Amino acid sequence: MKIQSLSAAGFLVPLLAFGCEKPVPVANDAPIAQLDFTNGPSDLPNVLRGDSILLFAWADPATDLVIVINAPSGGVHEVVRCGGSQRPERQPVQSVGEVQGVLRQLRILRDANIHLYRPVPPGFTNVLDLCQHMPFAHGTGNLTSTDNDRFVTGDGANAFGSRAEGVVDFVAGGSARVLAERQALVKPDGTREVLVSNVVLLPH
Repeated sequence: MKIQSLSAAGFLVPLLAFGCEKPVPVANDAPIAQLDFTNGPSDLPNVLRGDSILLFAWADPATDLVIVINAPSGGVHEVVRCGGSQRPERQPVQSVGEVQGVLRQLRILRDANIHLYRPVPPGFTNVLDLCQHMPFAHGTGNLTSTDNDRFVTGDGANAFGSRAEGVVDFVAGGSARVLAERQALVKPDGTREVLVSNVVLLPH
């Protein structure tokens, strides 16, 4: 399930420069740039940057696990829509291509809350099905999410998905590394197909 509210932002005009009078520094002299859209150049064409309230959740029937990313520290039951008083942290979002009529998005969450639930609730469809459940593990980690057509406005299929990894501590004691991935497809006829949906615990 994707819960999103994109803040206002504007398109940016590119400034490009070609050529340079100074000699190019050798590799030992130049710092290595570590850029992503949160600290990269702000002057890119056709790019909208902002932040959104994002809450991700998916289940793995094979492992009987549900992963939730970016819920409040106590878990899903603290979310306003579950009767709580907390909201997920706002997270950076980069959108590309809106002027062509198809909005593509990239979301990068770093050090976000991760909660694990077991068993998968009967009939689980979205994160609100966890309102009355308590997580059995909590930790932090990273998530990268992409969406090729955010509002499903194009004529082709829309592929979207997320990949998360982190370390969680069990309520009963101990810890584990968690790896999770979900990939889905909205076909041109509007039907949805889940290609991958897994949540795996590994020794830490």
